[in-house]
Amino acid sequence: MKNTPSRQLDMGSDPVLKVLLAMAIPAMLSMFFQNLYEFIDTMFISWLGAVPLAAQSLSMPLFYLALSLGKGVQVGTATLMSQGRGQDKKEEVTALTEASLPLLFLCVSPLLLLLIPNMCKGFYYLLGARGAVLQEVYPYTLWLVLSFLMMAYVMVAEAISMSHGDTKTPMKAMLLGNAVNLTLDPILMFACEWGIAGASIATLVGQTVSAFFLYARLKRFGLPLPAVCLRKGLLAYWRKITGLGVFVTLSQLISPLGLSLVNGVLATFGPDAVGAWNIMAKLEMMGLLPLYGMAGALIPFMAFNYGRGNWNRIQSGVRFFLLGTTLTVIPIMIVLILGASWLVLPFRSGGQVAELAKHAIRIAALAHIMAPFELALLGTAQGLKRPWYPLIASVTRLLVFRYPLAMLFASCWGITGVYWSQPAAVAMSGLIAGFLLWQLLKRIKAEMQAKLSDTPDTVISF
Repeated sequence: MKNTPSRQLDMGSDPVLKVLLAMAIPAMLSMFFQNLYEFIDTMFISWLGAVPLAAQSLSMPLFYLALSLGKGVQVGTATLMSQGRGQDKKEEVTALTEASLPLLFLCVSPLLLLLIPNMCKGFYYLLGARGAVLQEVYPYTLWLVLSFLMMAYVMVAEAISMSHGDTKTPMKAMLLGNAVNLTLDPILMFACEWGIAGASIATLVGQTVSAFFLYARLKRFGLPLPAVCLRKGLLAYWRKITGLGVFVTLSQLISPLGLSLVNGVLATFGPDAVGAWNIMAKLEMMGLLPLYGMAGALIPFMAFNYGRGNWNRIQSGVRFFLLGTTLTVIPIMIVLILGASWLVLPFRSGGQVAELAKHAIRIAALAHIMAPFELALLGTAQGLKRPWYPLIASVTRLLVFRYPLAMLFASCWGITGVYWSQPAAVAMSGLIAGFLLWQLLKRIKAEMQAKLSDTPDTVISF
């Protein structure tokens, strides 16, 4: 008999706290390593000079677009597979596995047009690239776009592992891929003298290694394997996955939009204010990554027990998540507030930028105390197939509160006012997220009770 991760961790019967911890800790590390690709490439490319760094910066929206599409398919697949497992629908789980990879390939396929040199240069010309920068973008984008295909396989394989309660395998795959990327970056860029192209080649190789590792692990555990299959009913499964995933993709894309709008407000105070805000945003994201990893682990747990009709475990999962994230966010806040002076050092920014960045980091850290409510809503709503709830919270925070407050506070208190718009927006959206979470759980409980009364033979635990 094959050893499978689902036998080691039962999302439907093992103690709730044990399940959440076993899934959340690897997911936190996996989330960190997934975002480390960009950080490592940026660090080494900055050694090449301003022109390659500018070229790489212009490609970031392209990377985040591919990542957002991947996250949408990944979360939609993991949610539906987890619910299918909870309902013991093995055929549907297999069908979802076969449908997800072709769907994600289809989503990223328009980006393959950038493999054509003239198409690529025309695209970046529209984004403002000129001269030497325009010459550097194609060598980097060529290999970056090819890496999207491997990233698609990796994200689908991660969804399969997560739906079976295994978050350790994705963590190991990300760790392995980043180790390869970190090793190859300086070799390909400097020893082989491939320049900026070496960075994206290293990323492609790292993603490929991760994909092969995930394939081997899934096969060893006897789990479904991602495959490109054209089967009957494929479009129906695509509709199911996109019905959930589109909200995830939109939520992912709103974040850089919100950041760009606030950057526009800060630009009126000069480049130092913008640079300081961007440094704060990067450090804030690194601080929040563990919490997003925990939210990602909550999704399959919720979906599985929603499929089982187990209200008690859903309710306990939310309570333990809120407790765990609150206990996690407090030391993160302390590190950001007390260690701001040290945290800005790797960015090699001196003078006014460094001072403003320290100020922005300390102010933004205060917002973290309200983050658990929005993250609990994210994991719970996705798992319960109500993905529009976190989208509402995200739009409210970034577009309804943060941007208008940034403009209002800027007119009253200048640069400092813009920085204070961050905790103010998160505090207000946190309260809204808490209300939406309460309403969602209330609705799900009523729905399960109604189902129990309609079908007496259905096993629903309260």
